[in-house]
Amino acid sequence: MNFLVHSWLARDNDAYVAGAFLGDFVKGPIPLTLPRELQKGIRLHRHIDSTSNKMEEMRSTYWRLGPDLRRVAPILLDLIADHILALHWDRYGEGKLSDFTRHCYRSIGKYEIPCTAVELYHHTVNRDLWANYADLDVILGIMHRILERLGKEAFKNGLSVIPRDLALFHIDFQIYFPALEQKVNSWRRSELDRVHEEGFLE
Repeated sequence: MNFLVHSWLARDNDAYVAGAFLGDFVKGPIPLTLPRELQKGIRLHRHIDSTSNKMEEMRSTYWRLGPDLRRVAPILLDLIADHILALHWDRYGEGKLSDFTRHCYRSIGKYEIPCTAVELYHHTVNRDLWANYADLDVILGIMHRILERLGKEAFKNGLSVIPRDLALFHIDFQIYFPALEQKVNSWRRSELDRVHEEGFLE
């Protein structure tokens, strides 16, 4: 999942929300020098990624992107999920989306941000980028840049399936998002909140 969904699934703990963003910039073993709650937030981030990547409920929606984009489908689908969550915030979220995103940015800002994440963090805050995920053009622009970075510019036209079939992607979201929430909440109850020794955070 991308940042907005990650943050929503971590919403009840500021450190977990910070981990929803910073988890993308911590590779390998989680440093024990990080604040303990932030370590848990990064573990939650990794669990959400590993769970969503394996979910059968998400397999069918990958195919909607067509054969040319299939290899990058998980990346693009993460952004589609953020768009749908933002676009239909009144259905899936609580309160105002902009209030939630500002809370997320403050939560992240409580911690030291790796140099590799500083530019993205400030860009996100200054534009309130996550709230703007409700704008499909914003999402498509990010996807274009991802394809350029991956050397797949030739497949940009394949992104036309997203606005064309957005209603179908929303139907898929209604299936896999509740299932993901249930899986994540179950894992948190059985694993994350029982971690009581730093040696468990590997």
